[in-house]
Amino acid sequence: MPASRQIALTVLLLSAPAWAAAHQAPSGWSYDNWCCGGQDCQPIPAENVSVTRDGFLVSIPEGSHMTARRAMTKLFGYDEVQESGDGEYHACVLPTSQEFRCLYAPRLGY
Repeated sequence: MPASRQIALTVLLLSAPAWAAAHQAPSGWSYDNWCCGGQDCQPIPAENVSVTRDGFLVSIPEGSHMTARRAMTKLFGYDEVQESGDGEYHACVLPTSQEFRCLYAPRLGY
């Protein structure tokens, strides 16, 4: 194997854990990397979420989420929500676009 190919393979293998690993919720379970890119999720209080006929209505007050720079509201359809690993709500807000990326919610008995 040529030296340049060996170097590229070594760099790839050494950097893989950094881009492959998701980050963890404070309770210890891992957020999905596809959702938050390893950094933009955090728990949100249950009082910021209303369960509606159409899905979960999430309101993030200004200053209450580490990556949200403004107040935000979004209705997540039931088919858009992932089950959380700790029975709590967690939201991901993309810092560059200031949009919700995903929501984790407790299992609702379905």
